[in-house]
Amino acid sequence: MDAQVSAATARPVPWLRLAERALGAVGVAALAFSVIYVGSAVLGTLLGVVPPDEDLLVAEAMVVVAFLPQWLLVRRRRHVAVEALTRSLPAGLQRGLDVFAALCGVLAYGVLGWAAWIAFGRAWLSGALYIGELELMTWPGRLLVVVGLAGGFAACLLDLIRALTARAEDR
Repeated sequence: MDAQVSAATARPVPWLRLAERALGAVGVAALAFSVIYVGSAVLGTLLGVVPPDEDLLVAEAMVVVAFLPQWLLVRRRRHVAVEALTRSLPAGLQRGLDVFAALCGVLAYGVLGWAAWIAFGRAWLSGALYIGELELMTWPGRLLVVVGLAGGFAACLLDLIRALTARAEDR
């Protein structure tokens, strides 16, 4: 099964590789922003000049770091998976467990994505703002959560198709 996964991920579509690199770059930039902004807040506290809405901006950057790379995590199999016992099982049972795991991923990302979509819709329609000096709109962060979860959903759906196709080929 590992050979199938490595073969499937060895030749990605060119635009997909570019999109994955862009996601990685955005995540790294958000993390760097958080480090710099928190550092400036600490230094600003010592100097008496604190940057505005530090907790809000860092929290929004962490949304980017946590949710946008979901596609990458699933596609590159970097998500949490416990395979210590399943590797010793017969290949047919392993494929069945792969299908089950992919179904669970599709279900989890689907439910979370639906809830995030509802939260985004409410924030968009209400025009809600974060209370603070900058009065930022709430919907962009909610939209990033939806995009990240949609990516995880799509990657799990591809895993499900791959697992079902591999199972049908072996018959």
